[in-house]
Amino acid sequence: MSEIPERIEREMFEIRNRMAPDVKDLRKHTEPQAIGKQVGDKVKTRVKTTLSNLGKSIASSAKKQFRSAQEAGRKRNPSKFTAAVKSDPRPMVILALFLAVTVMAARKISNGRHR
Repeated sequence: MSEIPERIEREMFEIRNRMAPDVKDLRKHTEPQAIGKQVGDKVKTRVKTTLSNLGKSIASSAKKQFRSAQEAGRKRNPSKFTAAVKSDPRPMVILALFLAVTVMAARKISNGRHR
Protein backbone atom coordinates (compact mmCIF):
# COMPACT_ATOMS: atom_id res chain seq x y z
CA MET A 1 0.00 0.00 0.00
CA SER A 2 2.84 2.44 0.76
CA GLU A 3 4.30 1.59 -2.63
CA ILE A 4 1.55 3.40 -4.55
CA PRO A 5 2.31 6.94 -3.25
CA GLU A 6 6.05 6.38 -3.89
CA ARG A 7 5.35 5.25 -7.43
CA ILE A 8 3.13 8.28 -8.03
CA GLU A 9 5.83 10.58 -6.65
CA ARG A 10 8.46 8.95 -8.87
CA GLU A 11 6.28 9.34 -11.97
CA MET A 12 5.56 12.97 -11.10
CA PHE A 13 9.30 13.60 -10.68
CA GLU A 14 9.99 12.05 -14.10
CA ILE A 15 7.23 14.09 -15.72
CA ARG A 16 8.58 17.31 -14.18
CA ASN A 17 12.09 16.52 -15.40
CA ARG A 18 10.84 15.86 -18.93
CA MET A 19 8.82 19.08 -18.96
CA ALA A 20 11.51 21.37 -17.52
CA PRO A 21 13.11 22.31 -20.89
CA ASP A 22 9.68 22.98 -22.40
CA VAL A 23 8.72 25.26 -19.52
CA LYS A 24 12.01 27.20 -19.84
CA ASP A 25 11.44 27.58 -23.58
CA LEU A 26 7.85 28.72 -22.96
CA ARG A 27 9.02 31.32 -20.44
CA LYS A 28 11.57 32.63 -22.93
CA HIS A 29 8.89 33.05 -25.61
CA THR A 30 6.36 34.70 -23.32
CA GLU A 31 8.64 37.40 -21.92
CA PRO A 32 7.24 40.87 -22.61
CA GLN A 33 10.43 41.95 -24.42
CA ALA A 34 10.27 38.96 -26.77
CA ILE A 35 6.58 39.52 -27.49
CA GLY A 36 7.17 43.24 -28.04
CA LYS A 37 9.98 42.53 -30.48
CA GLN A 38 7.87 40.02 -32.42
CA VAL A 39 4.93 42.41 -32.62
CA GLY A 40 7.20 45.27 -33.66
CA ASP A 41 8.80 43.19 -36.40
CA LYS A 42 5.42 42.07 -37.73
CA VAL A 43 4.09 45.65 -37.72
CA LYS A 44 7.18 46.92 -39.57
CA THR A 45 6.86 44.18 -42.17
CA ARG A 46 3.16 44.85 -42.74
CA VAL A 47 3.66 48.61 -42.96
CA LYS A 48 6.50 48.19 -45.48
CA THR A 49 4.42 45.80 -47.56
CA THR A 50 1.37 48.06 -47.45
CA LEU A 51 3.35 51.17 -48.39
CA SER A 52 5.10 49.32 -51.18
CA ASN A 53 1.81 48.07 -52.61
CA LEU A 54 0.24 51.52 -52.22
CA GLY A 55 3.17 53.15 -53.99
CA LYS A 56 2.98 50.67 -56.85
CA SER A 57 -0.75 51.17 -57.30
CA ILE A 58 -0.44 54.97 -57.22
CA ALA A 59 2.45 54.84 -59.69
CA SER A 60 0.49 52.68 -62.12
CA SER A 61 -2.53 54.95 -61.77
CA ALA A 62 -0.38 58.03 -62.35
CA LYS A 63 1.09 56.45 -65.49
CA LYS A 64 -2.41 55.68 -66.75
CA GLN A 65 -3.51 59.25 -66.10
CA PHE A 66 -0.39 60.67 -67.74
CA ARG A 67 -0.96 58.59 -70.87
CA SER A 68 -4.62 59.57 -70.99
CA ALA A 69 -3.67 63.25 -70.53
CA GLN A 70 -1.26 63.00 -73.47
CA GLU A 71 -3.94 61.37 -75.58
CA ALA A 72 -6.49 64.00 -74.53
CA GLY A 73 -4.07 66.73 -75.62
CA ARG A 74 -3.48 65.12 -78.99
CA LYS A 75 -7.13 64.41 -79.71
CA ARG A 76 -8.48 67.51 -77.96
CA ASN A 77 -10.96 65.32 -76.10
CA PRO A 78 -10.56 65.22 -72.29
CA SER A 79 -13.12 62.45 -71.69
CA LYS A 80 -10.55 59.64 -71.26
CA PHE A 81 -8.48 61.75 -68.89
CA THR A 82 -11.57 62.71 -66.90
CA ALA A 83 -12.59 59.06 -66.65
CA ALA A 84 -9.08 58.07 -65.51
CA VAL A 85 -9.08 60.73 -62.77
CA LYS A 86 -12.58 59.79 -61.65
CA SER A 87 -11.66 56.12 -61.39
CA ASP A 88 -8.65 56.84 -59.15
CA PRO A 89 -8.15 60.45 -57.98
CA ARG A 90 -5.16 59.74 -55.69
CA PRO A 91 -2.39 60.84 -58.13
CA MET A 92 -4.17 64.11 -58.87
CA VAL A 93 -4.76 64.75 -55.17
CA ILE A 94 -1.06 64.13 -54.47
CA LEU A 95 -0.11 66.44 -57.35
CA ALA A 96 -2.46 69.15 -56.08
CA LEU A 97 -1.05 68.88 -52.55
CA PHE A 98 2.51 69.00 -53.88
CA LEU A 99 1.76 72.10 -55.94
CA ALA A 100 0.01 73.81 -53.02
CA VAL A 101 2.96 73.16 -50.70
CA THR A 102 5.38 74.38 -53.36
CA VAL A 103 3.41 77.60 -53.90
CA MET A 104 3.18 78.23 -50.14
CA ALA A 105 6.92 77.64 -49.73
CA ALA A 106 7.69 79.97 -52.64
CA ARG A 107 5.44 82.69 -51.19
CA LYS A 108 7.07 82.35 -47.78
CA ILE A 109 10.53 82.58 -49.31
CA SER A 110 9.63 85.57 -51.49
CA ASN A 111 7.90 87.41 -48.61
CA GLY A 112 11.01 87.03 -46.49
CA ARG A 113 13.18 88.74 -49.12
CA HIS A 114 11.18 91.94 -49.33
CA ARG A 115 11.53 92.76 -45.65
